[in-house]
Amino acid sequence: MMQARRPGALPATFVFIGFALLHCGSSSNDSAGAGVSCSKISPDAAVTQSASVCYPDNDGLTGGSYTIDLIVNDTGFLASGPDAGVKDIIATQNDAVVTLTLTNMGTTPHGFAVGCTSACPAYPNLPAGCSPLACFPSNSTIAPLAPGASMNVTFDTPTPDGLLYPFTSNEPNDSAVPGLNAGQWSLM
Repeated sequence: MMQARRPGALPATFVFIGFALLHCGSSSNDSAGAGVSCSKISPDAAVTQSASVCYPDNDGLTGGSYTIDLIVNDTGFLASGPDAGVKDIIATQNDAVVTLTLTNMGTTPHGFAVGCTSACPAYPNLPAGCSPLACFPSNSTIAPLAPGASMNVTFDTPTPDGLLYPFTSNEPNDSAVPGLNAGQWSLM
C-alpha cells in the first residue's frame, strides 16, 4: 500500500540533506578538537594511526569480492563481456578483494596502475597520525604487457572511500594518449 506524500515534505528533506552536506564539508570543527585540517598535513607525515581510525566508512558498506576483466588497446581501456565498451570508471567498495585481469589487445605494450589521491575531499578533518594521501597497494599495478599478453592480480582496495583514484597505463610511451590516462576508480 502506498502512502500519500505530504505537500512540502520532499523540499524540506532536500533542505535538510543540503544543510547536512554543507555542515559535513565544513572544517570549522578544527577548534572543537575533531581533527586537524587535512590540507595542513604533509602527505609524507608519519602515519601512526590505523586506517579504520583515520578513515571512517562514508556509506556504511565495506568489503566484498570483485572480478574485473579489463582490455587495453592503443587508445584506451575497455570492459569485456556484458559490459563491453569504453571503461573509464571502475567502481567497487573499499576494503574489498579485487581480482583484476588485464589483456593487451593493442599493437604496443600497455600496463595498468592506480595512482594516489588526496583524502581531503572525503575526510576534511583527520586525527593526528593520519595521512592525507590515499593509495592503492603496490600489488594492484600490472607492468606493461606485450601485445596479446594477459595478467591477473588480486589485491585489497584501500580503506578511504568516497574518493576517485586515477588509473592509467604505466607504459611511458602512453603518457600522451588521453584514453590511457583518464580512468577513475571510484571507492564507494
